[in-house]
Amino acid sequence: MPIKEECCLCGKVLSYYSLRHCVRCKRLYCSTCIEYMEDGDVICLNCARRMVSPPKLGTKYSPLTRYLAKRANYTDTATLSFQRIEGIIGDSLPLQAYKSIDWWKTSRTSAQGHAWSDVGWSVDDVDVEKRSVTFRREKGILRTEKKQTKKARGQKKTTKPLPKAVPRRTRIPSKTRMAKMVARLKNIERQRMAAPIFPGQPKSRPSHEKRLFKTKKT
Repeated sequence: MPIKEECCLCGKVLSYYSLRHCVRCKRLYCSTCIEYMEDGDVICLNCARRMVSPPKLGTKYSPLTRYLAKRANYTDTATLSFQRIEGIIGDSLPLQAYKSIDWWKTSRTSAQGHAWSDVGWSVDDVDVEKRSVTFRREKGILRTEKKQTKKARGQKKTTKPLPKAVPRRTRIPSKTRMAKMVARLKNIERQRMAAPIFPGQPKSRPSHEKRLFKTKKT
């Protein structure tokens, strides 16, 4: 019988010879979960996403910390598969996480321990065969947080007094300026009311020219 292995990303069970090793994490993946580099090396989708994504703030497991902090608003337990955790952190878990339970129930001094202990969670159960872990919210931390919220609500907020509103001063134009504006408007109205001059139409002479060239009546 051919040797069968499971894809570490999608979970498909295929023959060993149809799977490929990732050059970065050294795990087995199927053909749909890998990418080929320019030099011909095989890389998994998790490692490819980590290479393309921008650098993250905090540690590798900081996204898991933020996820558990949000879950604490409406539940006290959270069961996550290993694949789900890899999708949250955007990276692959080490091989010890798939083989050893001690990696999950480690002391709080480790990087993965800080991910759930800093927000008041602890590992309740780990199933290596089903590849899932159950987190539970610690009750003692819930009480301390409630006390802190009550104290915060009791404190009075100190607000700075708002500056007095100064009424806006309206500027009144001078009489000379108003007279100029009225005269300008009247000139515009006169131009509009004047008869239009068509091309070829003779212009009327002014009054002083009429007086100069006025013919004497005989």
